[in-house]
Amino acid sequence: GPSCAILPCAFCTLRHREAKRESMKIQKIQNCREKKCQKRYLTVFFFTYVLMSLFLFKDCYRYNMVVPSRLVALRGPNTQRSFCLWHLQAAHGFQLELHMEWLLPECNDRLVVYNSLTPSDNHLITSVYGCSRHEHVVRVLSSGEWMTVIWKQGLYNYRDPFSLSAQAWAQQGCDFDIELKEVSGVQGALTTPFFPSYYPSNTNCTWRFSVGLGLALDFEGYELSRASYNQVCTQGQWIIQNRRLCGTRGLQAYCERLLLLSTTTTVIMTSEVSLTGPGLQIRYSAFNMTDPCPGRFLCSVNGLCVPVCDGIKDCPNGLDERNCVCVAQFICPEDSQCVDYYKVCDQHPDCPEATDEMNCTEGVQCTDMTYVCADGTCLKKPNPMCDSVTDCPDGSDEKQCDCGLRQFSSRIIGGKDASEGEWPWQASLQVRGTHICGGALISSQWVVSAAHCFYDDRLYSPTMWTVYLGKLFLNRSSPTEEVVRVQHIHLHQYYDDESQDYDLALLKLDRSASALLAEHARPACLPPPTHQLEPGLLCWVTGWGALREGGGASNVLQKVDVRLVSEEDCVRSYGHLISPRMLCAGYRNGKKDSCQIVKLKHIFPSFKLICQ
Repeated sequence: GPSCAILPCAFCTLRHREAKRESMKIQKIQNCREKKCQKRYLTVFFFTYVLMSLFLFKDCYRYNMVVPSRLVALRGPNTQRSFCLWHLQAAHGFQLELHMEWLLPECNDRLVVYNSLTPSDNHLITSVYGCSRHEHVVRVLSSGEWMTVIWKQGLYNYRDPFSLSAQAWAQQGCDFDIELKEVSGVQGALTTPFFPSYYPSNTNCTWRFSVGLGLALDFEGYELSRASYNQVCTQGQWIIQNRRLCGTRGLQAYCERLLLLSTTTTVIMTSEVSLTGPGLQIRYSAFNMTDPCPGRFLCSVNGLCVPVCDGIKDCPNGLDERNCVCVAQFICPEDSQCVDYYKVCDQHPDCPEATDEMNCTEGVQCTDMTYVCADGTCLKKPNPMCDSVTDCPDGSDEKQCDCGLRQFSSRIIGGKDASEGEWPWQASLQVRGTHICGGALISSQWVVSAAHCFYDDRLYSPTMWTVYLGKLFLNRSSPTEEVVRVQHIHLHQYYDDESQDYDLALLKLDRSASALLAEHARPACLPPPTHQLEPGLLCWVTGWGALREGGGASNVLQKVDVRLVSEEDCVRSYGHLISPRMLCAGYRNGKKDSCQIVKLKHIFPSFKLICQ
């Protein structure tokens, strides 16, 4: 080459011979096909790569051989080492599982997991920046015997933001033959390998169904859509009835319904890329193809069976509430007259032939409007729970009726101070002595509150919260109050921060509050799903929020009486802001307008609605 033109010929000849020898070595490696030879050169490559890793990550490098019977803990960075790398290896025929558990509410660390010996974007399993508030514990799996883990520290903490450990598991198959019975209801569930862990990047599942009816696959927070010609399904590819579908994660339930032309069908799920996601569980059932939703409405948008003409638009397109004659009412069979459900079985006939007062003391066919007893019997009578009359054959409608009892029963005056013990289920949720949100005690160890109270990363850790029960004044203690720490916070999986839909959270207390259920701390009642809330029902809003819009917080627990507004009027006033999970309460004259409380929700979200 040009560089040899000005050098002595002997030196050029030497360079040529050395290059030739190197070329022969490379050719020898490429032509080596014997297993012993491959192993020797792979070993040389491995040790070369390890030496490079030791040089690049000299502060924190580990190689671990993970055996099935032993859990290997991975210790993270500290003040001397801010960057760690682990090479994990399992025996042949085993897969590696990395267990990640978040210990701090917030962090700036980065964790990257690869499905190979060398870090490569083509083998990336997952990458995490910061601590996860939605997945407290995450388990990711390799597709083979190698896994590389890199931990880059953000700001140094005295405690590691998460703990890491590794374990080896024998590889699982995902090939099943399933035979369904010709009965209604869920008959089983499909799961990806190692569920609920993240599915491995080489997942290839095949489920062969034998069914004489239609096949329904019910997903939670995951839906299928038709894939375009060259689209890569990054969250799972599905082959169903010769259709290629892509799976995506969402905030709603979804059902894929298969209308079968034969008694067998095959469902295939594969992961097209190395990047994986949470494990999937799909419940399967059979349905009558001529009547897929008996007594209900089939929503074509998501394949779900929803109540029809109940005044709530369950379908995104609202077709379940179109062309309704009696909206959320009982239909008299003799003349199609509409009667409010709360007037059914009230001992006052409203239908011409008194059909609304028939069969009130015996079981009837179950519908979306009937109360279900513990033994499965359905009642026509609305709201039979805890009305001092035994309606269920097993008496279950009058059991567990010690909730919702108050020491006081005085008339509520809007915007006035509450009395001590008047609202025994009211809870004050505080952080470092400051009231943040309100809650309601619903059992000895559970408090219900709003999800938006904990959506901020800084407020998601249960160790930050303290629950005060039986409290009246925020600025001083009371002999009737009890203080309980929070063990865990459960946000509703479908909570949407923008629309505030599914704005629900459950707090598990770190100890049972059974000793607290005295006269000043008692749980509120949770109504059954079929409970009828008629418009005009008197309810109360309680909390430590602002007394007027733009005003400061109240030091004393406040109470205001409001009345429920019909779903129709609520939607007419607020439009698309109202979902089937919401209701409205207030007065049109504005004197006790609960809309003020809605507006102040993000400023001081302390109010709870209680109905009697």
